[in-house]
Amino acid sequence: MIQSALGIIDKMRIEVFNTSKYDTPKKTIFVQLNPEKYSIKQNVIFCEGQPIGASNNDLKFNKIEGEEVSFEFLFDSTGVVPPGKIKSGRGTMSFLEQSSGSLNGPVNANSTDQSKSVEEELEAFKNLLMGYNGETHETSYLQIIWGGYILKCRLKSIEIDYTLFRKDGRPTRAKAKCVFKGTSSYKLMLASQKKSSPDLTHERTFNMNDKLTLMAETIYENSNFYIDVATKNSLLSFRTIEVGKKIIFPPIK
Repeated sequence: MIQSALGIIDKMRIEVFNTSKYDTPKKTIFVQLNPEKYSIKQNVIFCEGQPIGASNNDLKFNKIEGEEVSFEFLFDSTGVVPPGKIKSGRGTMSFLEQSSGSLNGPVNANSTDQSKSVEEELEAFKNLLMGYNGETHETSYLQIIWGGYILKCRLKSIEIDYTLFRKDGRPTRAKAKCVFKGTSSYKLMLASQKKSSPDLTHERTFNMNDKLTLMAETIYENSNFYIDVATKNSLLSFRTIEVGKKIIFPPIK
């Protein structure tokens, strides 16, 4: 409430990592202006085998691709909007930086002729997002954070449109259209898949109003396996289970 009254804006930030471990970012990018919109795309891939003489395909599930998210970022050096920031590590914006330009309008309304070019800012942005690391032989791993939206990803493509120029032809305003591809380490993928795969071991905490039969139905798609679960956990009764107890759901053979 206080931040809103002071005109402080929660800026989108992009944390830049060297590896998929996502330990500590080497840099944090605070965008100049939050995007006006973004779009999310996700594909389901099927094997489209079609028997000879058949009139249609029998679609067989293959995989679900990671989500693709598209953002458009503004770069402006005319002084009309506050500049973006690149901080070392998991940087934070100071109170003054967050409120800069929010209370008193433009920071410095320079004429276009006197403005510096945005080429340097764009090059630094591109190098962080897609620069090749000679040690890891990879481009950067990224984490986009904007309010409650968080995405671990990598840059798939960038397209830059220059829209305003000085008299000497140097650009002072540009839009960078970026497409990010969601990513996850093998370890994280296994942890995610473990939540719903009946052929793996699961652990659940028994909460109030839980029923062992319904929990078995959710994991195994068959409530009859509650007997095996009760045996595995040495339960004397599946009807009276202590709240907070850890329940092991063994894999189906």
